[in-house]
Amino acid sequence: MTRTALQRVRAVPRKLLRYGNAVECPCCGSKFRSFETRRLPNRRCWTCGSLERHRAISVWLDDNPSRLRRGMAVLHVAPDRALRQRVADAVGTYVSGDLERKYGPERIDVTDIHEPDEAFDAVICSHVLEHVPDDRTALAEIRRVLRPGGWAILNTPIVGDTTDEDPSVSDPAERQRRFGQHDHVRLYGWDYLDRLCAAGLEVETWWPEDPRTVERYRLAYDGVVAPLILGRRV
Repeated sequence: MTRTALQRVRAVPRKLLRYGNAVECPCCGSKFRSFETRRLPNRRCWTCGSLERHRAISVWLDDNPSRLRRGMAVLHVAPDRALRQRVADAVGTYVSGDLERKYGPERIDVTDIHEPDEAFDAVICSHVLEHVPDDRTALAEIRRVLRPGGWAILNTPIVGDTTDEDPSVSDPAERQRRFGQHDHVRLYGWDYLDRLCAAGLEVETWWPEDPRTVERYRLAYDGVVAPLILGRRV
């Protein structure tokens, strides 16, 4: 037996040990004894790589099936693997990408979206704006490409009441210390919702109501369930 074949045989028992019925991923439907450790235990889906924020969006979509439907046009900024296929399969027109074409085929600068006014029924832009220096322009662009009544998922990490930002901070170590990640340019507080309103979006927040849902899908990070934050163009 070759070394590669032996490694594969040895890996089978370890793989089987993952499977169980204690946790379930609503993004891909896989069930495990626990999720993979990522910074903290029991966080990342072994199959699709989802984290708490991806699974929360998937649960919300399950609870609101009319939000995605055939014939819709959706813009998905920096789409994660855990969600992009589900969204793409559910709608008519699906445009996805990011500034460096790392997560999707299109080059999308969220501060200068090369799409017509009112082109989309929905925009998904989750955990993106904390990386964008000019987030107010980004929000204005998102509103511009939304059709009246269209909605956007605009999740971002939120800590405290007031946003902490300082454009002069460019050192990755200092950004890590102050904003929670080396490539974040701010740490939002709850006044983030005021920015959405100022951009002309009606704000909606959503939390899962059933503790069993939180536990089954592991929607809490370090004991905290983050809200789903949506903006609707009125």
